[in-house]
Parts: sequence; structure tokens; C-alpha cells
Amino acid sequence: MNRETVYRDTAPLIFRPHGLGRFVGALFLLIWLCFWVVSEVVVLWLFGQGLWAVLTGRPVMDSDTPLRLTPALGIGAFLLVWLTLWTVGGMMAFQELLRLVWAEDRLVLDQDTLWCVRQRGPFTSTRALPCHAIQGVWVRPVSAVLMVKLGSALIVLTDLGTPTEHIAARRRLCAALGWPDDETTAERAGVPDEWQEARGTQGELLLIPNPTFRRQQTIVMAIITGIVWIGLLLLAYESLSEPGLWVVTLMLTVFGVWLARKTHWMLRGRHEWRIERGHLVYQRRFGGVVTELAQAKAVELTESRDSDHDAWFHLHAIQITSPRIKSTRKTPASLRITHAIHDPTEPRCLGQWLSQQADVPFYDRSR
Repeated sequence: MNRETVYRDTAPLIFRPHGLGRFVGALFLLIWLCFWVVSEVVVLWLFGQGLWAVLTGRPVMDSDTPLRLTPALGIGAFLLVWLTLWTVGGMMAFQELLRLVWAEDRLVLDQDTLWCVRQRGPFTSTRALPCHAIQGVWVRPVSAVLMVKLGSALIVLTDLGTPTEHIAARRRLCAALGWPDDETTAERAGVPDEWQEARGTQGELLLIPNPTFRRQQTIVMAIITGIVWIGLLLLAYESLSEPGLWVVTLMLTVFGVWLARKTHWMLRGRHEWRIERGHLVYQRRFGGVVTELAQAKAVELTESRDSDHDAWFHLHAIQITSPRIKSTRKTPASLRITHAIHDPTEPRCLGQWLSQQADVPFYDRSR
């Protein structure tokens, strides 16, 4: 689209939490976080006591007998996994508490850059979006989120403020960027954060999992794998003096090998979609080896309800042809691409993007 480059509006757009109902959620999170802190401290203390007893060989918590390694490993592994999940849950709850009571998003259009400054409590992050790459600004209709399309990527500018503030901000940004002021809640074809557009070695267009998210998942999996293998080595050492432990050691070895293979796959492999004219190719990439698994000739968005009556939206590739690799499995009727709860915007935008790029039909059956 040809448009005039303006970039003159330097007054910041500021968004803050709103509504009295947020304080109810904030009070619940605050009470929950109090219990979370107590539990975190108690488990950390227990874990530290056990670790000190294992390292020094001394009795734990004034016990008369030294700590045995095998039970200690089992209890320690459980506490470590529990502590990891509990810590992540507490951090997420704390971030949500800050978003409800002490948060601010600031948008500043300066020369050729849209600056997005996000503050959550005392923590601030800044993101720079080049104006020439912005292809649209709109308000997500279901959850009232202000978004932009940057290249093929869909980026959330803010989820704070009111729908009225979002619409007013969109008008100001469109005026400054030279975009027409229409379709304030229109959805745009694009790629959500969990996915990324890429190019293959032959220049082919690919839809791949977001490398940043993938890297974070790999790190978590590698940490868990390392913990399991450290415990496995200690257990194997203990089995030298207690032969009855070899059965448990072998069982844990199988689990450790599975974790190692899973980590190796996440580090070097992925499933991806190759986009060609008239169809989508589902393929597996491991290192430099690419294996085509199936082809799809259409994309479909459907809606379902879970036991809590929450709405789930599923984007599938349909009209699957037989896999190109030899397999005894039955060809599936569909292959899931992505899904979302409550809000169909992101899977719908991705479905529209795939439809445009591959020139395949997109059936939206969620409306």
C-alpha cells in the first residue's frame, strides 16, 4: 500500500490498568502470594537441609541416623521439581499482580521508530518498532488489545487501558503513520508470537516455531535432564554397595535416556510447515535432514468447549494427502497447527496468512 510518511505525533500514548474489579483479583493474588512465600521458604529450607546432609554425611535435622542416599535422592528430586514449578507459578502470579495494580504502557512515535515502553512495578522494558515495517494498526475485537502488524508478525502493543482508549490510540497512530482510519477492529492476516516466518536453504517460505520460545523450552528441558542424570549417577554409585538398587537404577536410566533424546530433538530438530503454491507441506527437520510427512490443501478454524465450558479455537490443516514416507499408520484427517483459548484472533490471523501465502482455502467455522 502506498502511503505518506508522516511520523509527526511525538506525544506519548499512556495506558494504565482500569476498573475496580481488578482489585478483587489483586487481593486474591496477594493472599495467594503470601502462602506462596511461606511454602517457598519452607521447601527451600528442607531442600537445603537435605543437601547439606548429603554433602557432609551428617544427620539431618538432629536425627540420630545419617541420611541414606537413595531415599534422599527421591525426596530431593521431588522437592526440586515441585520447587521449580512452584517458583515459576509464583513469578507469573507476581507479574499479574503488578499488571493489575502497578503497570503502565507508553507508546512514543519518534522520527522513524515506534517506541514501546512497558513498566511492571519497578521493572521496565523497551522495544523499538521501525515505522516503515508497520503494515497496520488495529484493536483485537474479543479481548480489546491494541496490536500492530510488523512485517508478517502480529505484535501486542498493550493490553492495558480501555477499548475506547485503544480506538483513540489507533486513530492517532494511523494518522501519524499515514494509514486510513477505518476498520478499527478488523483482524489482519499475520503470524502470532509463537510462530515465525523463515526462509529455507533453497529460499522456500517456512512457518517455524519461534526460535526464542524454542530456546527457552530447550533450556528448561536440558536442566531437568541434567538433574535426572546427576541423580542417576549418584544412584548407580550407591547401587555398587546395595545390589537391590540396580532395578531402580535401570528404570531411571530408561527415563533418563528418553529425556536426553527429547532434549537432543528440541536442540536440533523441529516440525515445520513449508508453504508452496496450492498446498502446505508438513515436514520434520533434524539438523540438515528434512523429511516430508504430509501435504494439506486447506486450512480450517473450529471451536470446541471443554468441561468448564471454556471456548477453545483450533487451527487445523485439512484435506491431507498420504504421507510421502512409508508408514503403516492411517493418514490423519487433519493436522493441528495451533490453538487458543477464549480468543480466536491469533489462530484466525494465522489461518488467513497461510491461506494468502499458499493460495489455499481457509474455512472459518468458529463464527
